[in-house]
Formats: sequence, structure tokens, C-alpha cells
Amino acid sequence: MRAWLFWLAVALVIGAVTHLSYVLIAPSFAMQRLMVGESEDAPVNRFVLLDAAAQMRLLGETENEAVSAKCVFDIGDGELSIAAEMPDTFWSLTLYSNKGADLYTINDRQAGIDRFKLTVKRAPDLSDILSSEQSENARALSDGWSVEVPEPRGIAVFWMALDYPEQRKLFTDILSRSACTFTASQNALP
Repeated sequence: MRAWLFWLAVALVIGAVTHLSYVLIAPSFAMQRLMVGESEDAPVNRFVLLDAAAQMRLLGETENEAVSAKCVFDIGDGELSIAAEMPDTFWSLTLYSNKGADLYTINDRQAGIDRFKLTVKRAPDLSDILSSEQSENARALSDGWSVEVPEPRGIAVFWMALDYPEQRKLFTDILSRSACTFTASQNALP
């Protein structure tokens, strides 16, 4: 009887360890695959309109349902400036970490405008905050429209709904005016 209980406990422990490993590790691997796609040389800190296959793989939506784009970013040595131009429809811009966490989301109703600039910066760590000479309020006021994220790598996903499939060309033309531009920090310059 004791041997049976022992092996049941071993099976439960192995099951718990396997489950926790999958829950903690698999999302990061899945997000990395989605961010990079099929090619290892995916552009970083560059705006890319998604074709139908890439859109289906990343968002699970067909080309008749939505128009989308992405900007895989790495802001470890600087900041990213997103200049977005969206069509007059329901749209959203979401920043995800490389682990799949939702870092920031804004949509057309929250923004109130269809053309904007968003600066994505790395959030300061504790030592940066303690050694900073300016107060948090002064730093926030001088930034303009910006967001500070805790992760240096991630993906910005631009998405807009199509009411009719015929809108795809028009919405793609408008969205193609968007850009992602990386600016190196002063500390990273030689």
C-alpha cells in the first residue's frame, strides 16, 4: 500500500513540475516565434506591414477581417519612436513584451486622433530613480506622449478592423505612412 502511495506522490510531483515548466517557459518561446516569424533576420526597430499569411499567423485573422502591421523592438540601448498614421476606423496599437505580457494598449477612442507619435522608453530601475536629480513629475512632464516599459524587447502590433474587404487597399495605404525609428541613448554612443 505504501509503495502505491509513494508512486502516486512521485507521479503528482512530476506532473506538477512538468506543468509549471510548460506554463513558465512555453509562452516566451511562442512569443519569440511570433515576433521573428519564419526568418531569423527579421527587421528590428522597423515598421513592417503584414501580408495575409503573416497576419493569420500572428493574429489569427484573415485579410478580409483586418489590416495589421508590426514593429519588433529592442530598446536596450535607446528608445523607439512610433509615428503612427491610422485610418478613420476602429484601431488599436498594443505593445507586448518578448514574454507575451501586454505592456501598453491604446485605441482610436482613447487617443482621440488618428495620427500620433509615441515614444517607447525603458523604465528606469531603482538605482536610476534614486540617483536621478529631477523629480518624477518633472520627468513625466518633459516626456510628452511616451510610455516606459520594463522589458527591453518586444513587439508593437498595429491593428485595424475592416468593415468591408474593399477597404483593405485604402487602409493599407494609410497605415504604410507609419514608422518605427530607433534612437540610441547618449550612453550607448561611442
